[in-house]
Amino acid sequence: MSQSTRRAPNLRRYLLQGIAVIGPLGLTVFVLVWLFQHVDGLLGQWLHPVLGWSAPGIGALLLLIILLVVGWLVERTIGSRLVGLGERLLGRVPIVRRLYGGSSRIIRAVVGEEKMAFREAVLFQYPREGLWSLGLVTGRAPSPAREVLEDDGVTIYLPTAPNPMSGYLIIANRKDVRRTNLSVEEVFTYVLSAGAVSTERAAQILETEADGVASGTGTTGDA
Repeated sequence: MSQSTRRAPNLRRYLLQGIAVIGPLGLTVFVLVWLFQHVDGLLGQWLHPVLGWSAPGIGALLLLIILLVVGWLVERTIGSRLVGLGERLLGRVPIVRRLYGGSSRIIRAVVGEEKMAFREAVLFQYPREGLWSLGLVTGRAPSPAREVLEDDGVTIYLPTAPNPMSGYLIIANRKDVRRTNLSVEEVFTYVLSAGAVSTERAAQILETEADGVASGTGTTGDA
């Protein structure tokens, strides 16, 4: 075997290792640059003609100042009253009420103003018995659903691979849901990688639950 032939597997391994290191870093930089450009462009496109000169980041800086000022005003009595008045006015417009109400709850949950939307990671059999899906409990089942369920029921967000930001909303009996000790981050990583990146805990949990179902046992927890 020639020396060049022996080096081929090493070169391939080096290339894959380089991709594994540079790939995530490059993707992170790309996303950050994309976010910066779009945030900067929100106000920058209006500021540049007025000022007569262009400076990267001035739009993002002005937006940050506006957010800080608005947040400071909301902390004051008059600011909170104005916000409450504005929300009541928006609540009287049918279409705007739904859009504003939904977006407000989502943003408050993301920034921590409200209780965390995703409570815990669970396993449940979907789309049929024998096939396990990994989802995130978001709350109790709505009242109409509880009337037909065997128990109180839970609402589960089932993220889709490889984009966990889209998914399905599942309503299930509480007794059919298996609690896990996986974190929300682990679930999103697992889904984002389409199962390629997993944890030993996830594999053990899936194996344990499968064995429990086969034997007629299993751990059902309150969600």
